[in-house]
Amino acid sequence: MFVDMTLKRNEGLISAAALLHQDGTIPPNTYVIDTDALELNVRALRQTADRYRMNLYYMTKQLGRSGFVGKLIEQSGIERAVAVDIDEANNLRESGCQIGNIGHIVQPGKTQWKHVIGKLQPEVVTLFSYERAKQLSDAALELGHVQDVVLRVIKGSDTIFPGQFGGFPLEALDGQLPELLKLKGIRVAGVTSFPVLQINPERTDFAFTSNMETLASAVERLEHRGIEVKHVNAPSATCCHTIPLLAKYGVTHSEPGHAMTGTTPLHAYNEHLTEIPAMVYVSEISHMDDQFAYTIAGGFYARSNMEKALYGSTPGDIVKQQANVSQVPAENIDYYGSLEREEPMKVGDTVVYAFRAQIFVTRSHVAYVKGTGAGKPELVHFQRRGM
Repeated sequence: MFVDMTLKRNEGLISAAALLHQDGTIPPNTYVIDTDALELNVRALRQTADRYRMNLYYMTKQLGRSGFVGKLIEQSGIERAVAVDIDEANNLRESGCQIGNIGHIVQPGKTQWKHVIGKLQPEVVTLFSYERAKQLSDAALELGHVQDVVLRVIKGSDTIFPGQFGGFPLEALDGQLPELLKLKGIRVAGVTSFPVLQINPERTDFAFTSNMETLASAVERLEHRGIEVKHVNAPSATCCHTIPLLAKYGVTHSEPGHAMTGTTPLHAYNEHLTEIPAMVYVSEISHMDDQFAYTIAGGFYARSNMEKALYGSTPGDIVKQQANVSQVPAENIDYYGSLEREEPMKVGDTVVYAFRAQIFVTRSHVAYVKGTGAGKPELVHFQRRGM
């Protein structure tokens, strides 16, 4: 999905990945992240957000959710993370990272709230239901704390990805707010929804989903109850291009993830966006038959939309040699990927893919590399995936 754009905007990353694989510094089944590009992207996001008075929480699940990358992002300007689940929050917090938002997608379990408040210390907690709000409030009161929360709100026509259902129904919000306001351990600070933006059918820009209307309506209902709404969180496709649009519609907080590696959907089609590609996936040709070359896998993602990959045994060759990807059905375990066989291919060749990834659902390693632009890449951190 991002092969052409990475060749155009960050060819040095591709060459570096091939060099590091061929000399044995990194194994196949490794994502390679260009820390120089990552830092540039994060600084640009921070500067744009400051210009529009928006608060950002960084998302690391696409990047392997390690404390190393969390600290790197924080040092580059985005100071707090959004944790997709409590395990991600634990990984980050143990490394000294700051948690901005937890509960964004996966709600903590009923016995975990004291740990969330006492150890993770998030700025806000996203809640999907009164029952979870009551659990959190009780835990907070036991610890002598009042926790700011944001309510995830939904209505029937909203865009919700499968496996991510949940939230306060908009039509029931007026009836539920009085009960929520009785809970003394929480303070309702605002609302959220996901996804608020999606790429348009023409692939020329992002467009609001109906979720934005839901957020606006929810804000009105909270304010009607006398609640000071300090937090309107609108994640999905947060990047330098969309921050001004989000701010125009009253959004106060958002959560860049793919923008930090230049891999939002629009980044595959628009070379003029601020963020540059900063991540590729490295494999190796394991064996071949008459039709296909089979590549060592472990890091493929069913929604990656791969079309082609680069291959070769030298940095010079790999930026010139492409092969079409033969997609493996999503229900299969990705022991191997496959490329349509081309004549120059050899067993042992490096294969570089560039696609929209979610590293946390794979069994891949992650290599953080600097100096790719100078042609002398240096491995600065290697996150090995255990059993």
